[in-house]
Amino acid sequence: MKRSDMDAALEELYAKVPQPGCKGLCQDSCGPIGMNPREQQRIRERGVKIPHYRDGLAELVETGDYTCPALKDGQCSVYEVRPMLCRLWGATETMPCTYGCRPEEGLLPDAEGHALLAQSLDVGKADTLSAEELGRLKKRFDDPTFRQTVREYVRDNRRARPEKKRRRRG
Repeated sequence: MKRSDMDAALEELYAKVPQPGCKGLCQDSCGPIGMNPREQQRIRERGVKIPHYRDGLAELVETGDYTCPALKDGQCSVYEVRPMLCRLWGATETMPCTYGCRPEEGLLPDAEGHALLAQSLDVGKADTLSAEELGRLKKRFDDPTFRQTVREYVRDNRRARPEKKRRRRG
């Protein structure tokens, strides 16, 4: 698949994410994330190298700190080309903005958010998720017990990180 086709496919998926009207206060929520290789390449083309999420997690575990390399003066320097996971922050039920930014049309149900994330990770791959697999993913998020487990995981991990004093990288 050509880069332009991958970009178009990603943009089509991004358009399905409601915009929370970001106030730019959530930099404490930025952490190691996975993304589609094309998303990573677009960020690199802007002069920012985001480490593989495993490397970022290792740094977080080793030092107790991780600052996204895209953060400059507390703002995302690659906001226009940020990956799907960053776009979903503040736009889904499980990841609402703790600073009150909310999409006018309401938060995306978790099933839709996770399906969009899965689809974005598949862009450019030969073996993308089938409609049946996406349906199973959405059905999983219809299970209230599973949704509660995900909410608790996000809440517990969000609570642990902002309390640490974050180092600014030069």
